[in-house]
Amino acid sequence: MTSTTSAQPPTSTSTPTSTATSTATSAAGSPPAAGLRADVLVVGGGIAGASLAAELAEQSGGSASVVLVEAQGALATQTSARSARQMQPSYGPPPVQALTAASLPLVALAEEATGRRVLRERPLLWVDAVGGATGREAFAALLAQVPSLRTSGASEALQRFPLLRPEAVHAVAVDDDAREVAVPVLVEHHVERARRGGVRVLVGAPVTSAVRRAGGWDVTAGEHRISAGTLVDAAGPWADVVAGVAGVRRRGLVPKRRTVVVADDERAVGEHWPMVADVAETLYARPGRDVDGDLLASPAEAVPSEPCDAQPVPADVDALLAGLDAVLDLGAVRVRRSWTGLRTGPADGLPVVGWDDGQQGFFWLAGQGGFGIQTSSALARAAAAAVLGQSHGLGAAVDDAVAAFSPSRPSLAG
Repeated sequence: MTSTTSAQPPTSTSTPTSTATSTATSAAGSPPAAGLRADVLVVGGGIAGASLAAELAEQSGGSASVVLVEAQGALATQTSARSARQMQPSYGPPPVQALTAASLPLVALAEEATGRRVLRERPLLWVDAVGGATGREAFAALLAQVPSLRTSGASEALQRFPLLRPEAVHAVAVDDDAREVAVPVLVEHHVERARRGGVRVLVGAPVTSAVRRAGGWDVTAGEHRISAGTLVDAAGPWADVVAGVAGVRRRGLVPKRRTVVVADDERAVGEHWPMVADVAETLYARPGRDVDGDLLASPAEAVPSEPCDAQPVPADVDALLAGLDAVLDLGAVRVRRSWTGLRTGPADGLPVVGWDDGQQGFFWLAGQGGFGIQTSSALARAAAAAVLGQSHGLGAAVDDAVAAFSPSRPSLAG
């Protein structure tokens, strides 16, 4: 299998600490324009869109003109700003794991480029906190899928994360390769790469119309009118909405709420503690100094929602904390703040990446669910190569992963 993933070349029309990146209406600092032309228009200014714009600029050597539009007043204010900030090689189905493995060395390059720390060691303790047949089956499935995990026992988990209740630890496996990622630094790095490459960034520019014309797209985004050969849908929770505006068949992308609480604890929460996650995805927790608290925790709920600026509901937070308290000793915890993000994906749980099979010049980069941060660097490189008709150079495992994300896969039919 080759490393060239393009199936459809573009048609050119021209020769929380929040990750929000403030930006002028354009990379060059010029005033808004009513009649822009671009080879590629990227819709969505989260980490997916920002990293793709940077890769398009670099891979094309500046020969492809790129415009990035974001509906909000700043970049990366939605899902990218509300993540757990982790890169975990053992998290997600095999294609996602392949993209995560390919992304880790690319993210490490951001440290060299910025001179700032982007990755730090944060091992992941997978714990069966459910018990019974359900817990045993989930734990066995995890080990079968990720045989490199190191199995351990309750004593290690309790020693490394003392807030765990002993009666809730039925089995333990350790991912020593997991890392915490400084998402604000990473997003800023991608945006700066894009700007250096000549990408024009427009904020406060929601897409309200997109019409396919001969040779490309005519798009209205806020006050801007943009003609582009290729339209990339990287709109996160709004990806299916953007597709509908463009007359493209939706792929069943459903945003789902997930709430995170940041808390202070009168006990000493060690900065060196690992992250803990239940194999049945009923909770996760880790030290929270990077988000101005002692502890970051989530009940890992997935409640369907309309695409929106999701906000936590106080009554829901109280109920969710009660559920967490069955596994973690939260008796001395005081909630400092909370947030809710939207994890968006189709029913099969895989991202949607590639050329649309029913509309020329429409490229999907959506549905990353809870895997967006950890896969974004490799996925952006592969997607940019596909858009430009080039080789991504990341190898066959990435080829296979991107093929599994195809918008044309049978599970997305209908």
